[in-house]
Amino acid sequence: MKIGLALGGGVARGLYHVGLLKALEKLEIKIDIISGTSIGAIIGGLYALTQNANEVEERLFKILDKHQKELSLLKTSFSPANVEAKTAFFEKWCDLAKEFYIWNLRIAKTSLVDLKPFLKIFRGLFEDFSFKDCKIPFSVTAVNLLTAEVVSIESGPLYRGVLASSSYPGFFPPLKIEDKILIDGGVLMPVPAKIIRKKADFIIGVNLESSGYRFPIVRNAMDVMNLADRIRYKRIIEESLNGIDFLISPNLENFSWGDFTIARELMQKGESEMLGLGKELKAALRANRYRGLMPLKKFFSFRLPFKHK
Repeated sequence: MKIGLALGGGVARGLYHVGLLKALEKLEIKIDIISGTSIGAIIGGLYALTQNANEVEERLFKILDKHQKELSLLKTSFSPANVEAKTAFFEKWCDLAKEFYIWNLRIAKTSLVDLKPFLKIFRGLFEDFSFKDCKIPFSVTAVNLLTAEVVSIESGPLYRGVLASSSYPGFFPPLKIEDKILIDGGVLMPVPAKIIRKKADFIIGVNLESSGYRFPIVRNAMDVMNLADRIRYKRIIEESLNGIDFLISPNLENFSWGDFTIARELMQKGESEMLGLGKELKAALRANRYRGLMPLKKFFSFRLPFKHK
């Protein structure tokens, strides 16, 4: 039975994935294929390349220490997490806009930051390795602006594919690859399970976005636009979870999207929570084998549901 792992996006919150991978190794659950979106593409790519969660952690901390200045820009770009987490792209972008005062001439640019410093980060992580160098089959998702479709990337330089999957719209410029103009895959597929559905018999999915819905107080036109986009994005998240056999959806609302200084805390949380779900995961794997490799319909999650107000 081939086990697939689909790692979702979440900016700094995605460091949770590292702890989860460490736990899977301790549980002796071997991953046969990996897909990733955004930060999930970064973590997934490093693990597919090394097949060693501790090595992934070491590489990440080297980069985090070396590029504190560049990463601090992300911290100021994304507002701190609060009780009612902002999940939709539009809401995050509005907060980012306030921080950067883009209602000026910089709105004419295709991005808010210069990509060159961040390009060094991606090159530092993946060097000159390509997808074919991965020890575990690996693919990432991006969205093609020209066709409005999800694109699966599984060949070429690793850093370039992962960068395309991580090109958060408005913050990073779109990345041109061949005849495609690519942005962050999380725009249309927050958890990239579908692209490995035909290749895996059992898929573990990790969703770091909130798919809950609470009706907020509507005070102005911006609130209406935020609410409309939240409804749209909730549907996108739910759609991306279809076909997942074991869903892990942690509550990370108290962690800021852009604060990479909380890396160790996020990794520890991912490891402890995945270890806590070990029995359930192994039971689901056994049940899947007994059912003739047919996907299970039950989701396993430890996120409390949001209540409608």
